[in-house]
Amino acid sequence: MRGFLVATWCLFCSAISFGQVQQNPLIPVTWNIKSEELFSFVSELAGEKYQGRLTGSDGYRKSAEWVAAQMAEWGVKPASETGWFQNFPQPYTSVFPGCSLVLSLPVKGKDSVNVSYHYYDEFMPGSSSASGEIRAEVVFAGYGISAPELGYDDYKGVDVKGKIVLMRPEAPVSPSAGPGQFNPWLVYSTHQYKMQNAINHGATGILYHYGPLANTNNEYHQELLVTLVGTRVVEDLFKGTGRVYQGLVDKISADLKPQSFNTGKIVTIKNVTEHHADGKGMNVMGLISGTDPILKDEVIIIGGHLDHCGMNWELCPGANDNASGIAVMMGVAKALATSGIHFKRSILFIGLGAEEQGLVGSGTYVKNPVFPLDKTVGYINLDCVGVGPNLHLGGGLNYPDLGNVIDRANSSYVHRNLTSSKSNNLGRPRTDAAIFIQAGVPSVSISSYGGPGGYHTPADNLSTIWPETLEDLATILTLALGDLAQVSVQ
Repeated sequence: MRGFLVATWCLFCSAISFGQVQQNPLIPVTWNIKSEELFSFVSELAGEKYQGRLTGSDGYRKSAEWVAAQMAEWGVKPASETGWFQNFPQPYTSVFPGCSLVLSLPVKGKDSVNVSYHYYDEFMPGSSSASGEIRAEVVFAGYGISAPELGYDDYKGVDVKGKIVLMRPEAPVSPSAGPGQFNPWLVYSTHQYKMQNAINHGATGILYHYGPLANTNNEYHQELLVTLVGTRVVEDLFKGTGRVYQGLVDKISADLKPQSFNTGKIVTIKNVTEHHADGKGMNVMGLISGTDPILKDEVIIIGGHLDHCGMNWELCPGANDNASGIAVMMGVAKALATSGIHFKRSILFIGLGAEEQGLVGSGTYVKNPVFPLDKTVGYINLDCVGVGPNLHLGGGLNYPDLGNVIDRANSSYVHRNLTSSKSNNLGRPRTDAAIFIQAGVPSVSISSYGGPGGYHTPADNLSTIWPETLEDLATILTLALGDLAQVSVQ
């Protein structure tokens, strides 16, 4: 009897499986998606060979060539008449060992006692910093903003000439306040504005309370040294001043009045860098052409940014950010290209450059698209999808034609915890999806969460990656793309 029940159960399961195969011909295709292979893609891209994939560098170029070679091997074709790559100029800055941050404290009977901070949990050199060494007093200048039309100026009443400015990222009004209140502050929230404004006021150095992390989204200024600092450095600078850092920050936001002051503390910044103004970047693009006479001129795009933050001064591997997203894209590309199945619409696979340097690659693409933007069904952006068991679909509620297809593929076959949100798309654009949305292309951005990992530091390494999450996401997207691109019966 037990054998009979087992046999009956097997037949029942086979019937369900057969029904699913009949319902979706891509199910057997997904069986060839393996977590081990996807992890090997992450391992390759996060390795020393590509030196952190900083766009403009030789390491980034080599990583783009490797991705193109893999897709070619699977039968994916170059997307452009000029080949696999869409080129653009991209300056970059290399950071070398020898950087330091030291606070000098006066002590009775001695000239001073030096406090040296620890890389990389207490400070990181600015990824676009000039090279050199400066010793100067630190002035707290809030958000580093001068906005006369808003009646706000962090530099009013303080002299920062020849000094080092301690400042915060963003603005005293956040995007959560809504577009009416936040939008006037948007231009002032960019890193680029803050650095230029400090130079305009005569500062020679910046301590940026951001992370500390590697931040390549900035312009190089040969007269400005920049170091990113964490909470310990800020607290040390405030000790003995009679002020509490968080209290001042809260007061600025509540009253919209600056609280800048001279700390009286002396800091030495030393950064060792080399700027390359002639760097060249590229997007890597592969195509599976549609077969329908009409629908083949429409395209669904899937991809993410290939780049990361390079060497600062140690390797920033970017395993999760964003070797994981490119690995999933490659897994989907291989599954579809080798499946023998045809699609009515075209599918474009894109590894974007210079996301970390200001979303340059996505900006380049939307200005010079392979397919007209009004023929682009949507863009699925993969960014940081390798850490944790849970998935999130940013913008999924904004664009249900994309979000619902992805959610249905998951709920029908994979069953990961997948949440969706609605984005107001305020604030500084943070993802390539935002650039596509601004260009009128429906876009969603997928990320994972629920596990420990690093961000823009050497800690974003292979040890944080969850291979099974990569496999399940690649499976979900392979099935979803089958719906979006429409399987061709021929």
